[in-house]
Amino acid sequence: MTVTDLAPDAAPLPLPESRPGAAPSRRTVSIGTRAALLVLAYVIVTGGLLATLLVQLRTEAIGASNRELAAFAQLTAGHTFEVALGLEDALKLTDVTLSMATDAGAVDPEQIRAMLRDVIANARALKDIVVLDARGRVVYQGTGRAEIGRDWSDRPYFTRFQKDAALTFGFGSAFAAGAGDWQIPVAHAWRRSNGQFLGVIVGMIDRQLFDKVWTFDAEIAGLSIALAAADGSVITRRPFAGAAVRPVIDDREILSALAQDRPADTLQVTDAADGRVRLVAYRRVAGYPGLVILVAQPRDVVLANWWRVVAVAGSSWLVASLALGALGLWLAREMKARGILESRYRALFNSIPYPVIVSEAGGTRILASNDATGRQYGWPAADPDVHLPDDFAVLAARRQDFSPDTATVIAEQRHRNREGAAIDVELTVRQIEYGGGPAHLTVAVDVSDRLRAERARRAAEDQLRQSQKMDVLGQLTGGIAHDFNNILMVIIDNVETLAEAPGVDAEMRRGLDRIADSAQRAEDLTRQMLAFSRKQPLRPRPTDVNDLVADTGKLLRRTLGEQIEIDSILADDVWTVDVDPVQLGTSLVNLCLNARDAMPGGGHVLIETQNVTVDAAHPAPDAAVPPGDYVRIAVSDTGHGILPADIDRIFDPFFTTKAAGKGSGLGLSMVYGFIRQSNGHVGVSSEVDRGTSFRLYLPRHAGAAGAAGAAAAPKPAVAVGGSERVLVVEDDAQVRASVVRQLLSLGYAVESAEDGAAGLAAFEAAARPYALLLTDVIMPGPLNGKALADEVARRWPATAIVFMSGYTDNALVHRGEIDAGVRLLNKPFRKRDLAQILRQALDGQPHA
Repeated sequence: MTVTDLAPDAAPLPLPESRPGAAPSRRTVSIGTRAALLVLAYVIVTGGLLATLLVQLRTEAIGASNRELAAFAQLTAGHTFEVALGLEDALKLTDVTLSMATDAGAVDPEQIRAMLRDVIANARALKDIVVLDARGRVVYQGTGRAEIGRDWSDRPYFTRFQKDAALTFGFGSAFAAGAGDWQIPVAHAWRRSNGQFLGVIVGMIDRQLFDKVWTFDAEIAGLSIALAAADGSVITRRPFAGAAVRPVIDDREILSALAQDRPADTLQVTDAADGRVRLVAYRRVAGYPGLVILVAQPRDVVLANWWRVVAVAGSSWLVASLALGALGLWLAREMKARGILESRYRALFNSIPYPVIVSEAGGTRILASNDATGRQYGWPAADPDVHLPDDFAVLAARRQDFSPDTATVIAEQRHRNREGAAIDVELTVRQIEYGGGPAHLTVAVDVSDRLRAERARRAAEDQLRQSQKMDVLGQLTGGIAHDFNNILMVIIDNVETLAEAPGVDAEMRRGLDRIADSAQRAEDLTRQMLAFSRKQPLRPRPTDVNDLVADTGKLLRRTLGEQIEIDSILADDVWTVDVDPVQLGTSLVNLCLNARDAMPGGGHVLIETQNVTVDAAHPAPDAAVPPGDYVRIAVSDTGHGILPADIDRIFDPFFTTKAAGKGSGLGLSMVYGFIRQSNGHVGVSSEVDRGTSFRLYLPRHAGAAGAAGAAAAPKPAVAVGGSERVLVVEDDAQVRASVVRQLLSLGYAVESAEDGAAGLAAFEAAARPYALLLTDVIMPGPLNGKALADEVARRWPATAIVFMSGYTDNALVHRGEIDAGVRLLNKPFRKRDLAQILRQALDGQPHA
């Protein structure tokens, strides 16, 4: 029905008259039954929608709390790192001083005590330092002599350092040093330069130090923070309960997560002590993987607001349902009277919780409004002389945009409520008929609370947006490279097939060679994309850095622009280094792009290579470089330089001095991480307005002196085939057809399957096992290539397995390197590569 039907001056609806002698009408459902069915349908539908909405709100509340707890865990881990770093530096200073005194052979206990007191005075929150000898007895104490001579060999940190020569620093659990005085031991291994265990240096810190560092936890109700070791032993927590602090985490789910060595995660666990379910976010402290921050909040606290919404929404729905049921029964009894329609319209109109206004289409007079309008704006609902205020001037300005077919939403409106306060309003306007003429039906929703909540949420999300963008970019890049490699696989296979065909003339062969060269360049491009997105595991090999710098320079001259001059000074006798050349090239590009950004008006970039031997007589200018033979690659610019206050932070992830949107803050951290993963070192020096120099130290290749040729491209292998039975599992139909064609041309008996499940079914149906399984890694369905290979290896151990993939997505790669024993053929590959790796697998030869 339209609003016109409900006009107050409309005539009552005529009732049908009974005609004498007419045939009796069919029995129909009564109006009361119809009304009852409508009410029941309303209750079921709205109840289901309300229940779905409440479940969704509950999920969102828990998810938002998990994100908030994870952010607090990250912030707490950062503060804890700073505390641990300062304490470790203080204990290292003590170690150095003790070692010097011990090596000199003149140990004066009073001088040692004086040195310990100086360290305590200058260190943050250190209350005492105790030195244990190799037997665990206290030999020195900074603040007194009460502990000297006592046996501390049963302390957990002493036994750990005594047994583990690689362990140098750690925390112990808080203990009561006196009435109300709780302290936390911080231990540092005391060893000679040759690794001989001399004892343990133990610093005592006030447990309240972490209460001061973690002061932000008051921002979340019920928040608790715990600092624990990786084995689950609790060091301290906030709020602190003294003897009630459990010394070891007893929740199996948390211990299981810690045992899996994940850097961070969020869990939902049940506390065995009080039975409360808690949301827990944990994060390992960067630089100290043995320390874990756990931030927890009771789930009932998280859902407190949600329960209030349940109560309000449930009671409102119940009241509305009961009211609607009562109204339906009343309307069923009074439907014969035309006046009931107006009452029904008015009841429904006023039940809308938002202001609804009917106004003239060509003027400002209000024709009708509901009760919510009076509550929000204070207008008298029954006054026919009320006009729209200036707040609604947008209705006249956008009159041509309104139609009967669609509703027009007008956001970002500012109105005054009945108290005169400004509120944010969202208008929804539709053109209707009212009283025989056009009118505007306007719903004015007060969105002030929603906008405030959105602004608060947006502020909280800004700090995570950059890292999320980079993650999405990495995933997108990896996916594009995966699909592009499949396309290249088909192109390369067809080019090789055409090249092997008889009767190919010279002109066609040159065209095929050009296609092959373009495919090779495209293959190099995808490998660079995978290296950027960190989907490519490191593949170090002996590399001549001069050749790599020369090749990279060609790309940089096109990338940096004409305003940047780029030169190189390359040592003639530069040593070979064992490094991933693709990643090293990407690192050089990153450094040169940073140099370009530091020279917006143009400048000069210089790349130098040089052999460097670091020893006691020839120390490196960068103190962190240990003795050894290195190839040093220096990238210098004439830009505006780096401020001294920023020089120590430039390798931190997401730290950037560029304007917002001009840099992710990840370029230098990626360079630093790659060089360190390659057992190298990075140095930097800079002067403001004079330029910056980055120095990369890569260890000399340990092979023979003539190993430089190892980096050269290998000679094409002769494609040797065989007659064994091979099963090919590949989800891309074209790639699968190309691989099958290559294998058939090599003489193998080949069958194929489109996914992991089909591949497993082929093994089960075969009369005898296949000699070799050649499977893609990333495939749809319940079984990817790795899972299929594991099942085949378990059930048919004699079958050789070879993987092929455009990128592994960590399925075969851990800690940056391909899993041991895995034969992986990177797409796109040539027939000779396929033939070589299949013969190696079938003949049991070691793979490259």
